[in-house]
Amino acid sequence: MEHMKNILFRIVAVCFYYVFCSPLVLQAQEPASGLKGIDFFHGSFKEALTKAEKEGKLVFMDAFTTWCGPCRRMSSNVFPDAAVGEFYNANFINIKVDMEKGEGPELSSKYSVRSYPTFLYLGADGKVVHSTGGARPAEAFIELGREALKKFDRSGDWAKLYEGGDREAANVLAYIKSLNQVGKPSLRIANEYLSSQKDLTKPENLEIILESTTEADSRIFDFLVQNKKAVVQLKSLDVYESKIYQACKRTVRKALDYRNESLLQEAQEKMKNIPSRYDEFKYTTSLDYYGETGNVDKFTAAAKSYADKIAKKDPAKLKDLGQLCIKYFKEDKNAMSLAEKTAKQAFSLSQDQAYCIHYGRMLHHNGKKSEAISVVKKGVEHAKSKAEPTQMLDYLLRDWGVEI
Repeated sequence: MEHMKNILFRIVAVCFYYVFCSPLVLQAQEPASGLKGIDFFHGSFKEALTKAEKEGKLVFMDAFTTWCGPCRRMSSNVFPDAAVGEFYNANFINIKVDMEKGEGPELSSKYSVRSYPTFLYLGADGKVVHSTGGARPAEAFIELGREALKKFDRSGDWAKLYEGGDREAANVLAYIKSLNQVGKPSLRIANEYLSSQKDLTKPENLEIILESTTEADSRIFDFLVQNKKAVVQLKSLDVYESKIYQACKRTVRKALDYRNESLLQEAQEKMKNIPSRYDEFKYTTSLDYYGETGNVDKFTAAAKSYADKIAKKDPAKLKDLGQLCIKYFKEDKNAMSLAEKTAKQAFSLSQDQAYCIHYGRMLHHNGKKSEAISVVKKGVEHAKSKAEPTQMLDYLLRDWGVEI
């Protein structure tokens, strides 16, 4: 019996770690956008292929059934994600097909769909470029789309036209887009073309500027900012701000890759073009950068500012901040003192078990065992008053040597 209890406690410990203790990376929120998540096409499969041919895109098909649990989770949690929507809407004609209704059975037979969900990436000719199955989180799902795009590399065909002297705006745009889709550099082509143009506010030139704005540390980015009014008039403020945000994020990633602090600062400075998002972007990217590069002083300074200006009334953000301190600097006294402070603040805002456990662990880590036990015991009482299970809290107390 005691052996079974130990096994149960170990299982609970693993669940406890992944639910409450695994470190998270803070991300600045996506800018508000007219498109939240994937915008699915509502026409027929044939019409989707025609649209893909016209726009030079692949078709992404979510082959699902109504009774499939993983399918429902993708629809509820992943497809509505802003980053997923931005990537898939830009690169694919997206359709959902119930494999048991309408066109579904015929398409299921044609593409040998045997499990759900199945994700199909198809050329405009209907041929499979890439396919796989199974639910996955947002980042992995975006990576899946990137894999499909790499197999749909049409940049060589456009390169021949371009190098052969065909510099029509529509073809240049298609060339740049094809390079971007497969992760090849496109700035040289964009700069060459735009340098030959006298009027950058022409719609075709604005389209090229938008497509070419992939990084904040580029001349093209400056063109986008200089022509904000025309871009917003042609598209929308949401589209303009989304480009600004994504370009700045990409430059931050480059800063991390090259350990180049000046690139981080440049990206942060250029985020001032979206004043409403600037503060959160500045602090979250500083936390990521200085955490990854091991600069505890600058990390702590950014963490204090983030806690005071952004997360002060948001227990989830305060908890995530504490977990970042653990992830990067769990042996640093100042960082862990801050983690304890933000954990206390989160717990004062919400007495949910997650925040109780987080605060208790911070106290225990910082050598305040009796305070940690007191906090968790109060959490047990609070949970019981709401008829909630207390296994996680009980496990933590047992782990600290407290008899239950």
